[in-house]
Amino acid sequence: MNIDRIQFLTVPVADQAKARDFYVGKLGFDLLVEVSGPHGPFVMVGPKGAESGIVLADRPVGDLDHDARVHFQLSTADVDADIAELRAQGVEVGDAEEMPWGRVTSLKDLDGNGIGLLQPSGYGNWPR
Repeated sequence: MNIDRIQFLTVPVADQAKARDFYVGKLGFDLLVEVSGPHGPFVMVGPKGAESGIVLADRPVGDLDHDARVHFQLSTADVDADIAELRAQGVEVGDAEEMPWGRVTSLKDLDGNGIGLLQPSGYGNWPR
């Protein structure tokens, strides 16, 4: 096998423009791709410098159930600072919890998709 990374994850959204603005404006992601395609707009966002992206799909894609919700985890160097910044922007986010693998919290995007934030503790072999 020659697989070396995740190219992107697809997240179902109700409104691509609003979802794009949430991920770029609230989470500080970069807009990686926004082009017209044969099935409508293709919008991909990702954390600065990331090797993978998140495609914001406002329609069913292949066998993807548009009503399905996803959860993905993002790595951070300072979960407490991120919580404070998100709350200052009006985003509902839980308090950080200590786990054996690091400090974690979670929030939801505008469509109810779960987003975890993890400040790794050094336990295990977390990719960086």
